[in-house]
Amino acid sequence: MPRKARLTERGIAEAALAVLDAEGLDALTMRRLATELSTSAMALYNYFPDKEAVLEAVTQLMLAEIEAPPPGVSWQETARRIMRSARTVALRHPYAATLIARFPPRTPDALAFVEAGFRSFRAAGFDPRNTARAYRTLVAYSLGTQEIELRDYFAIHPAARPPADTLDQPSAGRLLPTVEEVGPELANSDPEQEFEYGLNVVLTGLEALLPRP
Repeated sequence: MPRKARLTERGIAEAALAVLDAEGLDALTMRRLATELSTSAMALYNYFPDKEAVLEAVTQLMLAEIEAPPPGVSWQETARRIMRSARTVALRHPYAATLIARFPPRTPDALAFVEAGFRSFRAAGFDPRNTARAYRTLVAYSLGTQEIELRDYFAIHPAARPPADTLDQPSAGRLLPTVEEVGPELANSDPEQEFEYGLNVVLTGLEALLPRP
């Protein structure tokens, strides 16, 4: 059987994700992907017009890994399970996770968690407008915390490491006393606990959007 007959969009996307997981975004080229699949780069263009399209397909694979809770689960529990699963997926694919902010879910498998979330919010009494607001808020929280955790943002935050034995030290103590007091706490945290803390705050706020009896 000719090699090209073995190629599929899914197979190409899965091979691309494997390269990204192992070596990062810069390692992926159409030529490298062709080598992994034992084919020619030109053969890949029969399925994807360019690398950007491959990356979009990779993103759909990752989004399809996010849990889609079944009907009957409360809206709070549905949101928690989806958000925790999205975080797990990002940590499972740290090199490729940044693509999630570039390419929204498109395929039925990738949209399954969105359907589950919308369904649970509507069943709880959220109207379509506030369901959309809740979705935007949760996506913003998910993408923001993902970026912070993967980049270890607060561990390298200057406020988390007060200057010691430098020219800045006297001025920092005089001009930034509260930063000196609070700053070290920025890096003194467990990422999972901080994620749960913020998620509780977000869900508490979203509950205020529910119509009152």
